[in-house]
Amino acid sequence: MSTRTIYLIIYPGQRGHRAHFGIWVPYEEHGPEGTVIHVVGAPMAGFSLEFKRRYEPAETGRSINLVPIGSVLAQYVHDFRGERGRDTTPLGNLELVAAQVQPPRASANFLAPVNDVSTTNRRCQEWTMDYVRRLVALRYLNEAAVAIVQSRRDPPNVGIGLRPAAARPQQAQTTPQQGQQQAAAAAPVWVWDAEHSRYRRWDGEKWVWQE
Repeated sequence: MSTRTIYLIIYPGQRGHRAHFGIWVPYEEHGPEGTVIHVVGAPMAGFSLEFKRRYEPAETGRSINLVPIGSVLAQYVHDFRGERGRDTTPLGNLELVAAQVQPPRASANFLAPVNDVSTTNRRCQEWTMDYVRRLVALRYLNEAAVAIVQSRRDPPNVGIGLRPAAARPQQAQTTPQQGQQQAAAAAPVWVWDAEHSRYRRWDGEKWVWQE
C-alpha cells in the first residue's frame, strides 16, 4: 500500500512568543501543496479547528519549519481539489480524527505556565500533541511521532507574559485585585477581524496576525 509522509509545521514566534504548531499533509509524496490541520484562536477566547486547503509552505514568504513525523497510509488522506482557502469541515480519515480531538477552551489563567495535562492553559502546541497521540493510538502513525513533536515544543513559561522575578523592578505590594488588573492590562489582547476571519493584536508598532 502507498504511504504519505506527514509533517509538523512550525511557525516560529517572535522573540518571547510561542511558536504555532500544526500538521501539514501533502497531496502527494514530496508535493508542494497540502492541507494544514491546526487550531486557531487565542488563550483568552479559546481555539477552534481549521483546515487550510492547498497550502504551499514554500510560497508563504514566512519562516516555516517542516519536520517529518512519520508516514500514514495514503488511503487516510483526502487530496483536496477545490479552491485554495480555509474551512472547518473534515474530509478523509486524518481530518475526521482531528475533529474528534477537543480544541483548547478559554484558559482558566492564560498567564500561567502552559499545561499539557489540565485545562488551565492549553494552546495549539498542546492540541497538536493530543492529535498526534490520537493518531498513534489508532496506529495511523508510529509512536516515535509523539517524541518528535514533543522535542520541538516551547518550554512552559515561554510566551505567557511573565518575566523572572529578578528581572522585574521592585514594586510596592498590591492587593490580589490590583494584581489581576495589572496582569490583564499587560497581556496582549487579540481582536477578531471579521473581514479576514482571523484574530489580530497591536504590538505597539503594527498588527500581528494569529496563525
